[in-house]
Amino acid sequence: MKINLKRAKDCKVQMSVEVDAQTVEIRYLEIMKEFQRAARIPGFREGKAPVELVEKRYKDEARDEVLKSLIPEIYHQSIETEKLSPVSLPKISEVKYERGQKLAFYAEFEESPEISLKNYKGISLKRESSEVSADEIEKGIQSFLESRATFDAVLEIRSIQQSDFIVADVEIWKDGAYRPGRNGVLIAVEQNEGDDFYQKVVGAKPEDAVEVSRDGQPYTRLKIKSIQKKNVPVLDDELAKAVGRQSAAEIREAVQKELGSYKQSDSMEKMKQQLFQKLLKSANFALPESLIERQKERLIEQTQRRFAQMGTAEENWKSELPELEKESLEKAKEQVKLYFILNRIAELEKIELDEAELELKLKSLCEQSGRPLEEVRRVFEEDLRESLREKKTVDFLIANAKFEE
Repeated sequence: MKINLKRAKDCKVQMSVEVDAQTVEIRYLEIMKEFQRAARIPGFREGKAPVELVEKRYKDEARDEVLKSLIPEIYHQSIETEKLSPVSLPKISEVKYERGQKLAFYAEFEESPEISLKNYKGISLKRESSEVSADEIEKGIQSFLESRATFDAVLEIRSIQQSDFIVADVEIWKDGAYRPGRNGVLIAVEQNEGDDFYQKVVGAKPEDAVEVSRDGQPYTRLKIKSIQKKNVPVLDDELAKAVGRQSAAEIREAVQKELGSYKQSDSMEKMKQQLFQKLLKSANFALPESLIERQKERLIEQTQRRFAQMGTAEENWKSELPELEKESLEKAKEQVKLYFILNRIAELEKIELDEAELELKLKSLCEQSGRPLEEVRRVFEEDLRESLREKKTVDFLIANAKFEE
């Protein structure tokens, strides 16, 4: 087997391969025997026709089978021999083969880029404190109390005031007319940028219809049903027991713990983003275009699914598609580059995932999805391996970073 490689700067590789005539002929004869065993030729029992007669009838089909079986096999052997790391499927071209002669073909594909990395240990990162201040605890408790608030209709006959809440049926201005929207919407009476809601609502009364404009154009119409008063509970032992706690002090302790956990997680996430940006700036290398394109399409699909889940009509976001494609392309480039950097660091540091942890994750996915374990393994194992290895690599880099508190 003869192999010649030609590399381009953009991770593309063109590989020409020649296979000696003897190897090809052995494969041809093996395939012809299969044809002979299955051949149905008048005057002969199945599988008993002379090979010369079978060959005369099926030589074109046999040639195709030789190419179908031998080219992928030789391609993979060539990849292993040359120690290449393809990241795209090969495009096979210029196939040359005649009976009794050598087989030759070209394979074009993209490979993993060569990356030179240094100084990835000891990266300087800013670490925010995860300690929770007394003021933050008070704000957390207030947020908790606000989440338990109730609303009562104001019975006295009066106009709407600042800090009230209203219940209204909402109509949306579209195509020159108001269209039905949502009924019974609870709305806080506060100033909003971009519309005149506050000016129109303050001073109005239940049963009034208020037209709200935005940028001087009709926007929504509110049919006010009632004024509501917000009742925020007091933090005491009675409230604590109502939410499954023993005392107000226990609620305060739980709020502090939750805030501490959130701040720690938020600090870690910010450090990771700092780390990623510094890694991206630390190395320059060509990226496989096919991976960037696939990742870009994946990002666009994810955004489209989010629009669909929010109930956004296709015509409302399609106009933003050019900008979405531009943003997705830039994001895809960063993500693909970061993937190769982290993968290279994992290779250099011999970072491997814990197989026991992988099994636990697969079993957890199995329980969550209700699918058989083997199906979950087939669908998720490869991605899960990569994500767990990447996490271990990021943990390694943060553990070896220098911190600015």
